[in-house]
Amino acid sequence: MSGEKILIIDDRRENLLFLANSVLRPEGYEVITAMDGKQGYDKAMAERPELIITDLKMPRMSGLELIAALRKEGNFVPVILTTFYGSEQAAIQAFRLGAKDYIIKPYEVKEMLDSVERSLIEQRLRRESKDLKEGAEVSQQLEQRVRQLHSLCGIGKAVTALHDSNEMMRVVVEAAIYLTEAESGQMFLLNPQTGELELRAVRGPSDSRARCVQQPGADPITKQVMQTGRPLMAERATANRGKVPVLAVPLRANERVIGVLGVDGKPTRPFNENDRYQVSILADFAAVAVVNTALIEDLKTRAASADDQPSAVAEPSPGHLFAPGLKESVVEAERLSRELRNLASAAQVLAAKLQVHSGSS
Repeated sequence: MSGEKILIIDDRRENLLFLANSVLRPEGYEVITAMDGKQGYDKAMAERPELIITDLKMPRMSGLELIAALRKEGNFVPVILTTFYGSEQAAIQAFRLGAKDYIIKPYEVKEMLDSVERSLIEQRLRRESKDLKEGAEVSQQLEQRVRQLHSLCGIGKAVTALHDSNEMMRVVVEAAIYLTEAESGQMFLLNPQTGELELRAVRGPSDSRARCVQQPGADPITKQVMQTGRPLMAERATANRGKVPVLAVPLRANERVIGVLGVDGKPTRPFNENDRYQVSILADFAAVAVVNTALIEDLKTRAASADDQPSAVAEPSPGHLFAPGLKESVVEAERLSRELRNLASAAQVLAAKLQVHSGSS
């Protein structure tokens, strides 16, 4: 019961009252409310709450428009977005704008309270650091790590929700660039039929967003990471930018390296161990998602084949990384989904531990 001020914005009065009176106020939070996006924006700027919980679709200003307007004015208050209508694209856009969480209605009370606690960690660290006369550098590092872990949790949620392999790979490259402040990024996957690496998603220094490709071949650094299975921080010579720092990490599935995720940095900013740590966790999400999306696509293909030929037994596509049977594929898909959720939960636990540690400093 920390007593933080939370602004709720929802055009449905019953939803607003339930969240305010049955969820947040009993936990000791101070609650202010608004019934549409514009009113919520005005209250956010005037009263400076520590957290905003807003609906996605509202009159006068949507939840995404609200976040964008606040960020434009330099207001980086944490925001939790809620909606009855789940959308992968809306979730991705929300996280790009800096939302801390994306919750589908109806939600469990515990789910909302856990999200509120996670979203307030950064604010609490800032408030506590102001009172510390010593250990300012340690507090800053803890704050940065908690913020990074929250970003990884959000990215893990977005990646888990994506069942289209191309969109998933594009989002992973965007996330790697975002986490490391890199200039460009690439994702390579092993083609199981040819045994060769292929560039599957890329964003260059002049690109506005990542795009999907299917281009055989890889540079020496990527090949080295593929062969050794170890992350590598090095430099790459370029024609226009001179030598640029490079960070590449392996994607592992079922104890095998199935690809490489890499980023190219700015010439004036080399990568560090924290960058390697973040991209390695992202690579864990990505590797599981690669196999999971392949399973889902394979199951759809087999289901369509079974509909066309009910008496025939669908054979697996050659070179797949998973078990050949339909039943085994379903079981594997369920296992991988659990693994993705566990990765996100582990990041949340780390954030909670860091919060406890910072409070005792």
